[in-house]
Amino acid sequence: MWRSDFPESTNPLRFFLFATRPHYRPALVATCAVVTGAALFTTVAYVFKYVANAVAALIHGGSYQDVILAVGMYIVILFFGQIAIRVSGFAGAQWATGARATARYALTAYVTLHSRNYFSERFAGSISNKINHAGSGVREMTEQVLWQFLELVVSVIVSFIIAYIAYPLLAWIFLLWVTVVLLVNTYFARKRIPLSSHAQKLETALTGSTVDLLSNITAMQEYARRLFEIDRLKSLTDTRRMAGLRNWHYGERVLVLNGILQAVFGGAMAFAAIHFARIGAISPGDIILVLTLIFRIEGLLLFLGSHLNGFAETWGEIQESLEEILEPHEIPDRAGAIDLPLQEASIRFKDVDFGFQDRPLFQKLNIDIPPGQRVGLVGRSGAGKSTLMRLILHHHDIQGGVIEISGTNIVHVTQESLRRTISVVPQEALLFHRSVRENISYGKPEASEDEIVEAARLAQAHEFVTHLPQGYESLVGERGVKLSGGERQRIAIARAILKNAPILLLDEATSSLDSESEVEIQKALRELMRGKTVIAIAHRLSTLREMDRIIVMDHGMIVEEGGHDELVQKKGIYSELWTHQAGGFIGDT
Repeated sequence: MWRSDFPESTNPLRFFLFATRPHYRPALVATCAVVTGAALFTTVAYVFKYVANAVAALIHGGSYQDVILAVGMYIVILFFGQIAIRVSGFAGAQWATGARATARYALTAYVTLHSRNYFSERFAGSISNKINHAGSGVREMTEQVLWQFLELVVSVIVSFIIAYIAYPLLAWIFLLWVTVVLLVNTYFARKRIPLSSHAQKLETALTGSTVDLLSNITAMQEYARRLFEIDRLKSLTDTRRMAGLRNWHYGERVLVLNGILQAVFGGAMAFAAIHFARIGAISPGDIILVLTLIFRIEGLLLFLGSHLNGFAETWGEIQESLEEILEPHEIPDRAGAIDLPLQEASIRFKDVDFGFQDRPLFQKLNIDIPPGQRVGLVGRSGAGKSTLMRLILHHHDIQGGVIEISGTNIVHVTQESLRRTISVVPQEALLFHRSVRENISYGKPEASEDEIVEAARLAQAHEFVTHLPQGYESLVGERGVKLSGGERQRIAIARAILKNAPILLLDEATSSLDSESEVEIQKALRELMRGKTVIAIAHRLSTLREMDRIIVMDHGMIVEEGGHDELVQKKGIYSELWTHQAGGFIGDT
């Protein structure tokens, strides 16, 4: 069920087959059962012929034996037909739900390999909805193939054979009817695919805007922008409504056309059957047979347009979702990538060039950090400090030069192995909507209870955690919303302490803490940094005094480096930043 490979095409049919392949056994059983059931139910028309002829013969002195035999055949066919349909239901359920699970798993696995830039340009809620739509589309397509199109195909084939046995001309009229309806509905279904795809894109945009509003509901309330946001959503909702209405009306027009074709061809078959019976070419039972076939096929063909329209809508939803999800990965592991052979936690930038689109940032950047050295990064906003950290984590590909960890070019190693060697404490702590315990142990899931508690103690988190309603089992809420900023930061620090990776990246790790807590956290960080290679960004320059080396950056360039006291005495940018600090933070001057 859980395929390790990924879909290679955005074509919905190929994706459907991709998701179905692990479930071929129930798919085969369900298909055979539908074929059997549809064939049996269609042959009921032939049984009705025998019943009618037997009853007619009985009126003229025939025996009851033929009537009993015909009725018995009817009961047996219905019995086994119902069994076949129920078998198709159980097997089809296993196929449909399994294929949906395979689709959602494969797409989620694929999405998690996208770059940081991919997620920064999209709403997380929209991506989730696309995965759900594609998975649900596979389930709906399974139902449509099994109980709509396959049943129709089998019924048409068996009906044609029965009609041909009764009278060939009736069979050819029947075949012409089916062919015209099929061609007309296929034509209009293909025309409807763009409408369905457009409606789905509007649905995605509406969902994304709703998620964006709900994620920033506090800002809306505090800035008194409720009416503006509601009016904005009203406009998006009405646009989506109109697209859905056009799509629906299109389907209704197809139903009207199907009704007309049904009246014309069904009537032609009925009148032809009556005419042939009047001249003695067919029996009265054949008239019942033809009428029964018309009645059965009418029901299937009338809603063929709806079924094809539904299929087109499902197709459009899947296709629109796959086109968004299955974009080529921006930063894939290279072929033959190896696990990082970490012998020493050194970091080296050699003539690194990097920029965002047409905005170059680093040009021939060179930094050499030996194992165990603690380096502080300083600079105003936009200097390139956070970008430098993201490059170490291989969130972006550089345009020139080399970044080496332990003497190995990071583009030659798997991103998973690279990031296993690095602990990160970001400026904004990122927590899962899971328990405190799960968040702390995220980097070391096999950690013992004592290890988790010790990490929390070192991060000054244990005391407030024990006062939560369920202690370490308390859920932190979406993105940690149930905790204060300082509490979230302490959980993030505890997570980094427990992971205990040889390289440590600190991006304003104490920015959300009060001064008293920061003093305690600094003690924990001092122990955490012991023996590790550290890069720390801090606007509060006092936190960098104990760094072995401070690098001052400005517009992507290294303009100064050295110890704290040395840089203060140089009277350069660092000294200026130190002088202009207000409350221990870098100002904007």
